[in-house]
Amino acid sequence: MVDARRTFGNAAERDAAAFLVAKGFDIVDVQYRHRFGEIDIIAKEGEEFVMVEVKARHDHEFGYPEESVTKSKLRKIAIVGDHFMSDHRGSEWRIDVIAIEYDQTPPRITHIVGV
Repeated sequence: MVDARRTFGNAAERDAAAFLVAKGFDIVDVQYRHRFGEIDIIAKEGEEFVMVEVKARHDHEFGYPEESVTKSKLRKIAIVGDHFMSDHRGSEWRIDVIAIEYDQTPPRITHIVGV
């Protein structure tokens, strides 16, 4: 059984993927899991791989979505990204954040490149 939080997260990841595709990115994988964590979306922009962390909020009670991406979370993404990239030696990669605010229509999507 999937809880409401996971359902919301999945919807945000679908919206983020659609946003990236509209910007010309190719989606390589979603919810890529490794024992150290998960990367929400792995995409490619040209020849560069992009590890994407998606954060979404219904309101600002707990701040803006991008504010919840901690140094610890970025370290975990980097470790999992290194694992994924072990099969793609020599390729460039970066970490981006997609922040979605659902308290407005249409939702506001902020893309932070190369965090």
